[in-house]
Amino acid sequence: MMLDKIIENKIVEVKTLKAKQKYSLSSLSGIEVDKRLFYESLKLKIKSGKNAIIAELKKHSPSKGELNENLNIPEFAKLYENAGASCISVLTDQKYFHGNIDDLITVKKSVKIPILRKDFILDESQIIESKIIGADCILLIVACLSKLQFNELLLFSKELDMDVLVEVHDRKELDIALESDCKIIGINNRNLKTFDVSIDTSLELCEIIKDDNIIVVSESGIKDIETIKKLNEKNIKSFLVGESLIKHSDPELLLESLVG
Repeated sequence: MMLDKIIENKIVEVKTLKAKQKYSLSSLSGIEVDKRLFYESLKLKIKSGKNAIIAELKKHSPSKGELNENLNIPEFAKLYENAGASCISVLTDQKYFHGNIDDLITVKKSVKIPILRKDFILDESQIIESKIIGADCILLIVACLSKLQFNELLLFSKELDMDVLVEVHDRKELDIALESDCKIIGINNRNLKTFDVSIDTSLELCEIIKDDNIIVVSESGIKDIETIKKLNEKNIKSFLVGESLIKHSDPELLLESLVG
């Protein structure tokens, strides 16, 4: 399974990262961080009656191959901001998504809205690194972690004053997320084993989330305003959109229509 391969590679990367001893709690001392409020940015947009879009910068994916290897990162980031994105997601996995942390650093300098680091976080050292390079929010994928790992990394992120997007794709993972005190739950419409995409995943799982303070983000398969309207009917008002924007002939126009 592709996810297993990604995790195997990420474990090796984490060992290398820790061996460098570059990212420990002591490395945070004296660091000035431009903290932007990720959760609040989504909440504010939703309160205004619009859709809160996390617009993603993605050059490549294991399921679709090359999307845009020559993507102009700062230019696209500014386009997203100008078109009304609430936040920007930056892929930093190098081997499978052809991203890197320099992309995130560049985006942080290019825009004023909050930044999500989209990667496979398995260890505290990656969270410290995320804080230092300017990420305002990290992704924790429940499918990649034991329940203990997930809760420890969620707590550690909060201790570093970072927001967390908790990603789930089935009922079992959602139950784990709901037992924690996470504030943002991303429902991935992509089956991580088959790569099939169906928004039914969001439509079904969102019914289980009863806490109005939790922001539900529908991820994958968000292609047009019709899809968003179906999800709006279930009171889902936040969406992570990447591939559709990257491949569109007029991404700014598409994003403006998705925001509403």
